Amino acid sequence: MTVKILGVIDEEPFDPYTWSGSGYYFFNALKEYGCLRDAISAQPSRKVQLFYKALSFQLGMERWKFRYHLNTGLFGQMSKVAVKKISKIDQRDFNVLLQVGAWYDLAELKNKVFASYHDGNLSTLLASPYGYPAIKKKYIQQTFDYEKQLYGKMNYIFPMSEWLAGSFINDFGVETDKVFPVGAGINLPYIKHVEERDPESAKILFVGKDFSRKGGPVLIEAFRSVRKKVKNAELIIVGPELGNLPEGVRCEGFISKQTSEGVNKLLALYSEASIFVLPSLYEPFGIVLAEAMAHFLPCIGTNNCAMPEIIDDGRTGYLVEPNDSRSLADALIVLLEDHALREEMGRHAYEKYFTQYRWEVVVDKIVGVLEDHGR
Repeated sequence: MTVKILGVIDEEPFDPYTWSGSGYYFFNALKEYGCLRDAISAQPSRKVQLFYKALSFQLGMERWKFRYHLNTGLFGQMSKVAVKKISKIDQRDFNVLLQVGAWYDLAELKNKVFASYHDGNLSTLLASPYGYPAIKKKYIQQTFDYEKQLYGKMNYIFPMSEWLAGSFINDFGVETDKVFPVGAGINLPYIKHVEERDPESAKILFVGKDFSRKGGPVLIEAFRSVRKKVKNAELIIVGPELGNLPEGVRCEGFISKQTSEGVNKLLALYSEASIFVLPSLYEPFGIVLAEAMAHFLPCIGTNNCAMPEIIDDGRTGYLVEPNDSRSLADALIVLLEDHALREEMGRHAYEKYFTQYRWEVVVDKIVGVLEDHGR
């Protein structure tokens, strides 16, 4: 069939801040492909949001946020907003409803192909070694049941990874022939040309705002050992605001991708780095790894979630166990002491980025599946 997509997401589709930038790049890639007819936001009014925030109250900010984001009543309001907007659009203009995430149920809209795109789901979050805030089990079960019935209504589910695809099939009972892993692209306007790197440089780059979840503390611990062996080693941290750091560690704080100054600064850090590291405890996908690979950087991650799919252990970088500072330090030292190995892994990393982790590649896979619908 000729694919004519109407996109749905929880915030403004073309706002660079939506879904950490992925919404902007994803919908623009669909538009450039020529298959996107429009995209809408399912975000309810501020008054409705405040009502459900009050209704979701829990002691402790993290518990409160977690309950709010699992509130199926809020999901119902988002569904109503989306359905109302979609009903006002000429139904001949689109034949596919492609939603990001599982917050809205659009099944009352008939004669359309229903599809969704995901970086994670509730089951993978609950199973993560990072854990989650403690709230009543009944709230979690309500949301799990909501997701399960929603996935059952979908014609197609497009997870970013095979790891996530397995969760949809095994944890939610989705039929295998409905689930198609398609990957993700990078959230950068362009890639900085990387000149030949200084073989004597020993710069380790970490990018991630949620420092604890992304393994920041274990990285600091590992770096203390690295610094003893590689005297000129440097660790550059982008994302959080940190103080009282060990010698050799520099914290750049948050760098916005929404300004040219921020983009140029971040790309300069990628191009000047020797290694990229992200020892996350829970990482639904890890787009930042693909950004590093696009700049010819070998990557070190952990052997969980989708990271083993992104990092080919021993070829584009190394994988270590979560919370294992000794293995992390050993992997960093091996790469810091071998410039030729870093260069070789960096080339393989770029090749994998180019063939698998560009939004054009993602959209081509999605459209390919949708075009075959009904054949």
